[in-house]
Amino acid sequence: MMGINGFQYIEDSVDCMICSEECTSSTCDSGPRILPWTQDYDDGLNCQEENDSLCTEGDETSDVWDLWDATLRDFIILDRNGNEFARLNLTYNNPDPTELGECTGNYEKIKDLILAARNQ
Repeated sequence: MMGINGFQYIEDSVDCMICSEECTSSTCDSGPRILPWTQDYDDGLNCQEENDSLCTEGDETSDVWDLWDATLRDFIILDRNGNEFARLNLTYNNPDPTELGECTGNYEKIKDLILAARNQ
């Protein structure tokens, strides 16, 4: 699992995404998370050759986000060959296993999708 920060969020802090010591949110009370995190750029390096028509340099949208047609909080599950297997947005599918109400079952749904992708 890996987070890719969109170019439009390049100036925003990632402290609470990875629960670094600088984060004061209660969501990080249990301490730091080990989450690989990278920054997407809008430099066009990924928009060459076969990707030429899929993203544009300097359009204020991340190149990888353009290529994957990603939006904020998208969770994209890949199969073992790197092909998209499933996509869901965590804004609408809160994966917190302690949530009640309409969020009930999201954790299990996401876990089942990950396991199914592994078996593809």
